Amino acid sequence: MAFAHPFFLLLYLLLSLPAQATSVYSSTVRQAYETSISLRIPEGRRLIQQELLHHPDNAAAILIANQQDFLTWAIQQNPEVYAGILSRQEKRLQLLGSLQENSVWVGYALAEVRLQIALSKLLQGNKLGAAWDLRQAYLQYSANARQYPDFLPNRKTLGALQVLIGSVPDSYRVLLNIIGMQGSIETGMANLKAAATKDNPFREEAQLLQILLLHLVDPEADEVAGNSMLQLSRQHPENLLYTFAAMHVLKKTKKSEVALQVYQRRPHQAGYLSFPYLHHMAADLYLYKGDFNNSIKSNQLFLSLHKGENYLKAANYKLYLAYWLGGHAQQAEKHLTQIGLAGRTEMEEDAYAARFAKEQVKPNRYLMLARLQSDGGYYQEALGMLNQMPMKPDTAPTERAEYYYRKARIYHGMDKLQQAKQHYEQAIEASRQTTLYFAPYSALQLGYIYQDEQKPEMARQWFSRALAYKGHDYKNSIDGKAKLALQTLKKL
Repeated sequence: MAFAHPFFLLLYLLLSLPAQATSVYSSTVRQAYETSISLRIPEGRRLIQQELLHHPDNAAAILIANQQDFLTWAIQQNPEVYAGILSRQEKRLQLLGSLQENSVWVGYALAEVRLQIALSKLLQGNKLGAAWDLRQAYLQYSANARQYPDFLPNRKTLGALQVLIGSVPDSYRVLLNIIGMQGSIETGMANLKAAATKDNPFREEAQLLQILLLHLVDPEADEVAGNSMLQLSRQHPENLLYTFAAMHVLKKTKKSEVALQVYQRRPHQAGYLSFPYLHHMAADLYLYKGDFNNSIKSNQLFLSLHKGENYLKAANYKLYLAYWLGGHAQQAEKHLTQIGLAGRTEMEEDAYAARFAKEQVKPNRYLMLARLQSDGGYYQEALGMLNQMPMKPDTAPTERAEYYYRKARIYHGMDKLQQAKQHYEQAIEASRQTTLYFAPYSALQLGYIYQDEQKPEMARQWFSRALAYKGHDYKNSIDGKAKLALQTLKKL
């Protein structure tokens, strides 16, 4: 009987052993991540390249390098660098897939890099390619969860995806289930909570996602979301990404003065990634409070720095408003013309600006000022402005409908719900036979009011009515909110 040479037996044993894990979340990787998530990208790149020079197969380091490219693209959206960034991302994905190491960091990095590729493609407008990569990422996160159920970073992103998938309309969710992407708001928020409250490398990132998604799925949690995001940004004053998130949530929850304070205290010394969109947000905040000069300066700064195609129409529209409201008609007309020439209409605010420029309808000054003041949370000023507006028998139906709608929003913001209900219903009546968004939005808000009052049947009727309106400007966003609210009511 022949026996194998001892050398071959040794070789067989070595090849049969699992590859030793070389992927480690080392102190250098941790420092690179913390620097990068603060948007000090150049310093983060230096640190991660140092790690990769000595440990080129460290999946944790490859992930952070990819995150740096993704953050750069997502924030600046410079089309000139997109091809290079996507190429590097796909090479990293191939490298991760070729690693012999079987460890939690390899599986997690595969999912995260795939997701970042999907989001990069989506921002570029490649929806089909993004959908394929998103599915692959989701399946990888799910596999990771089965193999490493206690790895909290995976629960962070899987939870966020579960919430987002769980909040889509039922018709789309059926398709997502068929292709293996199942969502649940409750399960997703539970996963996010675990990652946000227990010690792990990405705990604060999980806290950020938890706050943003709470604001998305529960409009009644605005106060909690705003305060939580403000606290997180104050705990990390050096983190520019948290500054952006705080401004976003505070602006959406009509806390303009606090949002402006966050903007004015932002870190802006050398070494941070340029973030032009912050100036566009600030321009809105200044516009809300009637500081037209600073609104103009902020949007002009945005346009001088921004290399992407999104938000150009919106910026020119806001410049038109600031000049027009400030009494500078000639400059206002220049930006009105520019709306039709610049940028794309992928974003909702760009699409709105494009429609405004096409229709060429001069705004009602009272209504416009009241709208801006209300959007900023300056309710008393907005109510005073509307009370000055003359209402005559020959007042245009569109202006009459908007008058009632603006008053309803103001009363709602002031928590005067009876007056709000009355004016929402008047706005709906005045919007009959039109495609104005005042009617569906009023129906949506009435649904929220009755939901808070523990009257689910009334709430359901109003949410369903909001869905029934066709052809208005904010169909997608209003329908999405109404469908999410109806899903919540099913559980009551």
